[in-house]
Amino acid sequence: MSLSKVEFKEVNRITAALSRHLDLEKDLPTMVFFDSGLEYYFFERPVLSTTDVLSDLVRLNYEVFSTDVFALFGAPLNSSCYLFDGYNVDEGVEVLNSGFLDFFKGTADYPMIIGNLGFDWLLFESAYEEFGVLALSKANAKLKFSEGVGRNLIRSKEFQALKGRDGTLDAIIDAFHHYFNDEGGRVPLE
Repeated sequence: MSLSKVEFKEVNRITAALSRHLDLEKDLPTMVFFDSGLEYYFFERPVLSTTDVLSDLVRLNYEVFSTDVFALFGAPLNSSCYLFDGYNVDEGVEVLNSGFLDFFKGTADYPMIIGNLGFDWLLFESAYEEFGVLALSKANAKLKFSEGVGRNLIRSKEFQALKGRDGTLDAIIDAFHHYFNDEGGRVPLE
């Protein structure tokens, strides 16, 4: 089995642990991550529609961190969660992708949070923003993982460099820049 639905009790345990790293009451573009010392990467949503990118991310997680990966939908209320076991990652991603097309027959919702159970990295995708954010702990960042993420997602500095091409995109980048800076730290508010 490549992917399994997590039982209610385990979903609550994962959500409780996750709430020490994420503010589940906030939404992007505000800062949703509690931890400091993070590298930020951006992506156009939905990440589940780019199955090759998600497969690479999950596979790379198992190579570097050897920790299971979860996909949580609708936290903190009405959460549903799926857990990869590290085997046949492509099949698991395809199951998530096809289920996500109809929000698992109405049983899943945003936000979507994907990460590993060690919380070395967390991906947050909102229903209201065109871009999602992956936060990677600098303390736990392994060069191989960071490089892999950087090949598939937009580094913070690259995201800022997109300004000036489109007015709508500029507004999105400005909104994110209030909370995420080029070095991956928090930008103080005036």
